[in-house]
Amino acid sequence: MSDDLHDDERIADDPPRHTFLWALLSGWLLSLEAWLRSHGGEALRIGIRFFWGAVAAVGLFLLVGPVLNPPLTLDDITSSASTATETWIARDFAADYTVDLADDGTLVVTVEERITAFFGDEVDERGIERVLATEYEGHALAPSGVSATLDGEPLDVGETATATRLTLDLDAGERLQGDHEFVLNYSLHHLAYETTDRATGEPVQLLEWDVFGASWPQGLAGLDVTVSLPDELDANLVRQPRGSLAWTIVGAGAWLTPEETSPDGRTDYAFSNDQNIPPNANAWFTVVFEPGSIVMPPQSPLFWVQTFGPLAPLAFLLVTLLLAIAARAVAWSDARGRPWFVARFEPPKGITPGLAAHILRAPHALELAESLDEMRHAPRKGNADAQHARLLAVGRAARRTGRLGNVPRALRLYADGPERALQLQRGLRRIPRGFVRDTFIAAPLALTLVQWGLVRQLSYQAPLAVVWWPVAFVAASTLIAAIVLALALTARPLTTEGALLKQHLRGIGVYAERTSLLERGTLREAVLPYAVLLAPPREAGGAITRRVETELGGPLPRRSWHTGDYLTGPRLAVRGLALLVAVGAIAVAAVLPNPFVGPDRYLAYTGDVPGSAWTQVESFAVSAELSRGDDGRAVLVATESLEVLFEEGSSLPPQLVRNWRSTVDGQDLELGIRSVSLDGDPVEFATETDGDTLAMRTALATPLAGLHEVRIEYTMASAAYATHAHPGGEIVDRVRWAALLDGWEYEYGGEDGLLDPLRVELRVPLELLDAATQAGWTTIDTDSAERAADWVHAVVPFGETSELGDGEAVLETLEREDGMLSRTIVLGQDEREGYPWELTVRDVGAMLDFPAGTFAGPDADALRATQAGTIWPVVASLALGGIGLALALLGLALLVRRGLPAAPPGVLRDALRWLAPALGVASFAVFVWLSMDVSADHPVVGPTGWACVAGLAGAGLALWLAWRKGSSAHEP
Repeated sequence: MSDDLHDDERIADDPPRHTFLWALLSGWLLSLEAWLRSHGGEALRIGIRFFWGAVAAVGLFLLVGPVLNPPLTLDDITSSASTATETWIARDFAADYTVDLADDGTLVVTVEERITAFFGDEVDERGIERVLATEYEGHALAPSGVSATLDGEPLDVGETATATRLTLDLDAGERLQGDHEFVLNYSLHHLAYETTDRATGEPVQLLEWDVFGASWPQGLAGLDVTVSLPDELDANLVRQPRGSLAWTIVGAGAWLTPEETSPDGRTDYAFSNDQNIPPNANAWFTVVFEPGSIVMPPQSPLFWVQTFGPLAPLAFLLVTLLLAIAARAVAWSDARGRPWFVARFEPPKGITPGLAAHILRAPHALELAESLDEMRHAPRKGNADAQHARLLAVGRAARRTGRLGNVPRALRLYADGPERALQLQRGLRRIPRGFVRDTFIAAPLALTLVQWGLVRQLSYQAPLAVVWWPVAFVAASTLIAAIVLALALTARPLTTEGALLKQHLRGIGVYAERTSLLERGTLREAVLPYAVLLAPPREAGGAITRRVETELGGPLPRRSWHTGDYLTGPRLAVRGLALLVAVGAIAVAAVLPNPFVGPDRYLAYTGDVPGSAWTQVESFAVSAELSRGDDGRAVLVATESLEVLFEEGSSLPPQLVRNWRSTVDGQDLELGIRSVSLDGDPVEFATETDGDTLAMRTALATPLAGLHEVRIEYTMASAAYATHAHPGGEIVDRVRWAALLDGWEYEYGGEDGLLDPLRVELRVPLELLDAATQAGWTTIDTDSAERAADWVHAVVPFGETSELGDGEAVLETLEREDGMLSRTIVLGQDEREGYPWELTVRDVGAMLDFPAGTFAGPDADALRATQAGTIWPVVASLALGGIGLALALLGLALLVRRGLPAAPPGVLRDALRWLAPALGVASFAVFVWLSMDVSADHPVVGPTGWACVAGLAGAGLALWLAWRKGSSAHEP
């Protein structure tokens, strides 16, 4: 082409402007590639590949090889007891810990260990080893001042350090026999750390140290430990120190009291053991200080390495991703042609429309371009039917072009064409080569293996990272590696020749735009097949469709342009609905809680609260009064008096935990704790939501033992809630007060499963009691079960009140003493009626129903919403399974009626291929969600199980109908 052109004929082709980051990163990559090429050839490339291969081998070893530094298992510990005599035995182990504050306020602990070691006749040992930790809770302990003596004589100490341990070798230089005394002195720093007190939930500073160190594979015959605190630290104790000794699951501990022989200015605490202990035991002391007692050092460098080191492969992968994107955008971008191009009215020589589509990366108009090219090369004269058929083919391809339903077909035709390889063969595109690309291929594979391996190895250890999501790390590293590999392997930039060809094709686009080529001229125009590749697909298809219909003299036959693999609107809707149903059901099952599952046991009965397993309720008495508040709400005020046995042996102060129902059917009862006292003195407490209840736990900072009285006052400021009456089903205002929730007999009961004494008292104004439609105790009276069976939870009605005068209150009481439970009705003049009563309970309390509107606060809308929340999952399960099976049976019926061997392409086959299986998957997901955490006899299991069976059966039948012989293999 001549360059002698007017400026107005030239169209500037400015290079793309890359962001500063991509340009910078790509520049680094290009410089690195140039440097590597200048310093090595094939040998260097092989070396780089070998390096990443070695990294991958390390990752593979971590992934499938043995666990490095595995924690001791129970078998390891128990088996060591049988080999205790094969090495030296500690007849006595005495350790004195002198705790002080340095000038900067940090903690320094001076340690003296006195070990009387016995070496048997068959033991070939020259000394002992002590292993000290050098990192603890993110602090560098910095052991210093190490010295030792053997039988009173100075001894050289060999030191071997690793990242987290210091091994001290106390070698006598000769074989030792019999008893020998080793004395080891050293200092440790920063043993204390900040944490949250498990007893009170408040921040504290904790000194908790295992006196045996990081490793103690010796047997032990005697132990003496002394901890000496300066008075300034002793004054800041939250509670007295504790000493503990354990081997496997067997252990014991004791709260420590100051020694009478403590020196001036210091307070000593000591504990000892004179029983034989097998190897690998643990002995530790725990000292809890008030916040601010000790100046804490910054976290050690090793802490940050241990914390975020496991994420290093993921970080490298992220950097690799950025570099790969930069390389794809800049270093591996298309070559530059001329700085300008001109409008073209002739097609490029030797370039088919299919090859042009791949150069332009325009898959959507490929079929239209090839149809136009076929018409252009067909004979102009000849069979009229053939010409008409070719014209129809062009019109149908044009009608499909750019439509959403044609995207799968267009992409398949684009991917299956031989032009992908032809571009490379003719030198129009190239595959980037070089050291950097090799790294982008090898590094993701190697680093992903390392990340997987690290996650697998660390799954056997205590998590070190501040944020530790193993599944997320594996998924993220895998995804990033896949993206980097795709960027590296699919890079096919244009060569200079390809760039010039692309400019030629863009010139045709300019010519077509200037001349309105798509709207004018003939369909046999030479550049028309190339012009449609440059226009927006939907616009090009519409223009060619109008021209074809003009030549045909009328519109294309309705839906004649639909092919078996063209997705019409209904087919797209069916597939979209299938995806929505399957993904939505799985998401619901994964995210939403099971509406039929409550807590297995209330927090008060589980013993999960630290210290709560060491309390036992010996007697229980509660007095409550129901009244109408000034705002019209039902108000219940209750006072509990409990005799609680606080037992010894807990490593934390024993705590009392109580639960009360706080919400019912989505309605808040506005439960609040007024006060908690112990032997008349107020104590700190904390509350938390536990299912539909509020849990209260005491926060005693100091341990106590023996029998104590706990008094709890609480209020339900909106005690009434809307519910359905039984029988009848009408909405009522119900007050259901449970003084003791279901399960209390297992936690509070005596030998016969019930508390003794037990007293539950409820006082109700007569005007309210007269307004109640039903009222009684929520418990089972075997003598009156028949008359109580028609009410919820077998409620025993209260006594008659017809003889009472206006304004009097009714006091109903349940009382158990000396094994006998009686029901007492206290009337205005203290008249009493008592009789034996057998109690088999769930909740112990009272239930009163009032006509709707009696109280302010009950919310019928919340009731209906809560009930809908428990009904819709079952309805959805039945609908999913039923519709799936019905759809498959309908498909079978239609095929039998039409006499077809298989479903033809269309909505029916998409429904059988996509929607029915999706409904089966959804019904299975919902069934697993609803049935996994409930008992096998739960009412929800039966209907959802049958729905799941129906859905899976429908999915299997539908897939068989859709994929049996006669189904098109080309239709997606």
